[in-house]
Amino acid sequence: MVMTDRRQRLAWAVVFASFISFVALVVLIPLSISSAIQNAVRPLAVRVQANEGTVGIQQADNAISALFAGAEPQELDAGGTILTNATDTALIQIFTPDETQVVARIQVYGNTNVEMAKGSTPRFGVSSAENRLELNLSGGRLLVSVPPVEERPLNLFLIVPQGEITIHEPGQYSITTVNAESQFSVLQGQAAVVGNEGSLVLVTDERAVLPAEGALRGPLDTERNLVKNGDFGRNFDNWALLPGDVEREGQPSVEVKISTRANEPVLKFSRLGEGHADASVLQTIDQDITDYQSLQVLVWMQVLNQSLPVCGSQGSECPLIIRIDYTDVNGVDQVWQQGFYAVGVVVDDENPGQCITCGPPILDHFHIPFNQLYFYESGNLLEQLGQLNILPRHINKISIVSSGHSFDVEVLELAVMARE
Repeated sequence: MVMTDRRQRLAWAVVFASFISFVALVVLIPLSISSAIQNAVRPLAVRVQANEGTVGIQQADNAISALFAGAEPQELDAGGTILTNATDTALIQIFTPDETQVVARIQVYGNTNVEMAKGSTPRFGVSSAENRLELNLSGGRLLVSVPPVEERPLNLFLIVPQGEITIHEPGQYSITTVNAESQFSVLQGQAAVVGNEGSLVLVTDERAVLPAEGALRGPLDTERNLVKNGDFGRNFDNWALLPGDVEREGQPSVEVKISTRANEPVLKFSRLGEGHADASVLQTIDQDITDYQSLQVLVWMQVLNQSLPVCGSQGSECPLIIRIDYTDVNGVDQVWQQGFYAVGVVVDDENPGQCITCGPPILDHFHIPFNQLYFYESGNLLEQLGQLNILPRHINKISIVSSGHSFDVEVLELAVMARE
């Protein structure tokens, strides 16, 4: 009888163990598969181009190469580093692996050492994980643009010697690391900052200082963008499309539309025709800037086609012109404008390097690489115009103009950054 009871208990134990094992397998196998699907990743595509000077690239395997301005963009692997000297600048573009979606754009300024530590996206579309990017900035300055996306957002981690910054909102961010201090500004968006002592959350127009020793300082005032919808994410909101001019009867006008580039909205001017034509979009700023400390224009752009060399025989037909109408401190209406071109060589009396029919200040037309995305920064216009005794007091409006014969131009983003 005792032996029978033992056998029964053993049989039941085997049954219960088998049942528990079965349940565990039923639960754990799907969980393991789900975890594998959620956590499996593949690298983001990272492309680096030199905008100015010669940019040094050191890959993760320590292979070193030099990238010259105007050369084809070069791929950067995870763990690779970008190095610039004082007169060098570079542009980093991060795409999804199929390169159909821009994840982030990063402008690298002079005297900068930045490592692309990690860049990954989920391998499977059903994964709910986000894109992930990690940068280590040893020193220098970066301007980071994160475009809005509908499907999979980006988690961007900026590691500096004094702490860590987490960005998970579309927008524009500036980070500078010099000596024993880093300064981080949210020009648009939201970010979390963790220093050696303390943490805080910054929103648009706020700045934090991360010292090597001591408490994190912020939120502080920062630059603010006077242009609304400068990334054209809301189509033509805040912009007025002005009727253009066509010189020859029967020739086509300029097509102006919001298009997409790698699934990112862009303002596009295009025309295929003979004789002069132009078109523009305008935004009213209406901002008093008396006693402001700085004012600068930032533009992301590219010229895909241009038939006229430079800006035409009068220097007035640039494929892209940024124009600011303002009132100076003496109450006189003034205009600041910068022309950009990608094709042709400046030849006096044929293709002048300046607009010969424009009023002061007369600026040299700015040459950008053909068929490459380029970032332009004007420098402090208040200092430049103050030296000419035409210091702005009130910004009235800003225009984006495209002109020439045949051309194809894209503007990804325009900002006018002002600091009080």
